[in-house]
Amino acid sequence: MKRDNLTKKDLEKKIRYSIGIPSSFSKKILENFFDIIVQGLLRDGEVKISNFGKFKVLYKKSRIGRNPKTKKEFIIKDRKVVTFYPSLIIKRKINEKKEQIGL
Repeated sequence: MKRDNLTKKDLEKKIRYSIGIPSSFSKKILENFFDIIVQGLLRDGEVKISNFGKFKVLYKKSRIGRNPKTKKEFIIKDRKVVTFYPSLIIKRKINEKKEQIGL
């Protein structure tokens, strides 16, 4: 099954058509939204959007990784990653969709 990725351009178009505003405004709205999330993650380490979910920064320790083809080992450096935890409302909506399509 082919996965259709949602791009920033797709989101910008949906905002533009649903509100009926110029492309430059919808682009600014989207960029500001993403900037707010990034700034919140940098400042507090997490951003919660009510009835949607929570973005959270997690720290991963360095570890040894392996190339599956060559089996060669290398060190994966310690790093921060962003994870998303959906709200119960989103989880329920997703599970309702699965039941409707028979998954």
